[in-house]
Amino acid sequence: MTENAKNDAEPRSLDCLRLVRELSAEMNAALAALAGNDLQRFESSVAAQERLCETVRGLLSVGNLQPTVQLAAAGRELRLQNRVYVAALTRAAQFGAALLSLYQGSSRGYSRDGRLASTRHTWSCEV
Repeated sequence: MTENAKNDAEPRSLDCLRLVRELSAEMNAALAALAGNDLQRFESSVAAQERLCETVRGLLSVGNLQPTVQLAAAGRELRLQNRVYVAALTRAAQFGAALLSLYQGSSRGYSRDGRLASTRHTWSCEV
């Protein structure tokens, strides 16, 4: 690698390290927002994550990025954090689906004011 290319790669490595750390902080903020049931803060955090990912992708596409020990460690930490993040989002989606299912199952047969929609109920069985 030439000296000039090396000088270009070092600041980009530092930029990439800073962006990876910002992305990690945004993932933590999204998890906190999810735990606090703050949808607006969660959505803004996800939007920030998307912007950061695009910026990192742009840095990586240029090439000549000099990997550092710090960048490799931050990447490993981010991959682990991403697994936790995905698991939390999956559980949240499953929980939401279960709540929706319970709500839909319990609201059948009732009117909007909470009374039974039909006063006549019959039960039948075959013998």
